[in-house]
Amino acid sequence: MRTFIKNQHGFIVFLSLLMVMISLGYTVGYLHFVMGERILFSQRFAETRARYNAISGLTPINALIRSPNYNTDADTTLDDQELEEMVGGFRDVTASMVENLRTHRSERHGRATGWSTYNSFVNEPIEVEYTMEVKYRARGFEEFMYLTNEEAPGGGPWLGTTVNFGSGEVLEGLVYSNDDITMSNFGCPEFVDYETDTEYEQSQVYTAGVFNLASCNENSIFEGVHRDSMPRIEWPPYEGQDLVKSKADYFYAGNALINTLDPDHEDFHIMTNIEFSPGQIAIKQWAYQLPPLALPATPAQQVTFDKEMKMYHPVHYRNMNMLGQNVYRGNMEFQHFDFPPPVDPTEYIIDDVIMTPEAVIWVDGGQVQVQSATGARIRGRYTIATSTPQPYKMAHDDSTLRELNCNIWIMNDLLYEGSQTNGYIDPGNPNRLGLLSGGNIIVANTTANGKRNGAGGADVRINAAMIAMNESFMIQYWQNSTTDYNFLDGTAIKGDGRGVRPFVPATGTADIRGVVMIYGSVVQDKRGYLKRNAPPPGTGGYNITPGIGYEKDYHYDRNLRKFPPPEWPETKNSDGSSSLELSGIGEYLGE
Repeated sequence: MRTFIKNQHGFIVFLSLLMVMISLGYTVGYLHFVMGERILFSQRFAETRARYNAISGLTPINALIRSPNYNTDADTTLDDQELEEMVGGFRDVTASMVENLRTHRSERHGRATGWSTYNSFVNEPIEVEYTMEVKYRARGFEEFMYLTNEEAPGGGPWLGTTVNFGSGEVLEGLVYSNDDITMSNFGCPEFVDYETDTEYEQSQVYTAGVFNLASCNENSIFEGVHRDSMPRIEWPPYEGQDLVKSKADYFYAGNALINTLDPDHEDFHIMTNIEFSPGQIAIKQWAYQLPPLALPATPAQQVTFDKEMKMYHPVHYRNMNMLGQNVYRGNMEFQHFDFPPPVDPTEYIIDDVIMTPEAVIWVDGGQVQVQSATGARIRGRYTIATSTPQPYKMAHDDSTLRELNCNIWIMNDLLYEGSQTNGYIDPGNPNRLGLLSGGNIIVANTTANGKRNGAGGADVRINAAMIAMNESFMIQYWQNSTTDYNFLDGTAIKGDGRGVRPFVPATGTADIRGVVMIYGSVVQDKRGYLKRNAPPPGTGGYNITPGIGYEKDYHYDRNLRKFPPPEWPETKNSDGSSSLELSGIGEYLGE
């Protein structure tokens, strides 16, 4: 019995010691857990401080890179700074300009590393850091579906005072005007929201002036579309053309035969024709002369002759394509785009084929025709640009310098490979076409484009971003009519001096050519006419119903925001600095 009790006491002691050791283990484990959690909390807290310190470091560099004066390709480094004790600080604060390989525009990047410390188990400081980056990109004119500097008509004389939005017009995307937006008294447009894509904001209509609704119902014409007043977009695009010219891959001289000191070359111009096929471009140039080739016979004609028109001469203009005959149409025929190429191919000044997926083509001092080969689509990324007006002397007059607008003429449909038959461009389509004119962009009066009241076809489908730098996006013969108008001396002409009636002999028939369907962007200095209704306000009225020209169906190509045509102009602030948009902010993960 005694032995049993003795052994029992020994077991109790052992058990007690075991329980103490287990408790101690739990206690030590708990303390270790607590200490670990404290260290982990301290670490996370330090990381949070480092992140906020990085933001503090971005504050001065953010102000620097957004400054109009920041315009350097060299990295800029600011001083490190230590903040309050135990908070940490920031270092490696830099700013840099980085070229975006898609847009070829400079992006501004700011970077800062924040740091902070916490203590380890052995009470030694451990440093953590967090690097943040902010990015700004330059905004460009490709963001606008429609932008007009003035809602006054452009493109020639006898223009009237304003162009209104009216019936038969559909506009989808960002619409912006530096002028008043005025609705017609003869019908209302439709500003519509994006139909299929929720990735982008709703359609928007902005004006730097006021909305004049006339008899249009606000809720009806703006259904689902945001509209508001906004500040002016600076116009013209600062250095836009100069930049495109400096970056041109191909340079063609449309003024190579103009020499005001050489009487033999005073009235010779060069037409440049650019024809697209998938993956290639055909370039042809030929020489022509602008009639008249002699002094007008009567004082009455001289009145028209002295009228500076920039893109046309109103007297004895040669029409090479009227019913297959070469005729002169007196002071009523103004077809500048259709001087035909030479019959003999050896007479071409240039006959090139360019095989490249991306190019900027600059045409200096001349007119350009742009077209697709029969049944062909555009595959690639291209910008076609022309210079500002070209001065020259006419053969009959050595004393007066004239100016010719370097226009771009759209000869037929311009569609991307992969776009739908109506022109709709699916998201992700890689093709781009930019038309940048120093004068007008004109839908030519061709059979393919629906001339003679759509006798040979109708509708024009355009996939392109377009800028008419000094004039308008417009149609040829928008001023056509059967009504007699007078020059300043009382001489009667048809319409207002731009083109004979569209039929020979004249029938008094309307000239409705279909619909201009655009999936892209339209930017212009002045608003061009695409249709003249009957009767247009303030003109005395046309005696043609339902009018002359095209309806509008304009849609934004949302792929343009991903990247525009090559070297497309930026929008600028009033001081000439880049208009910037925040494109990203977050942790910097390395190159």
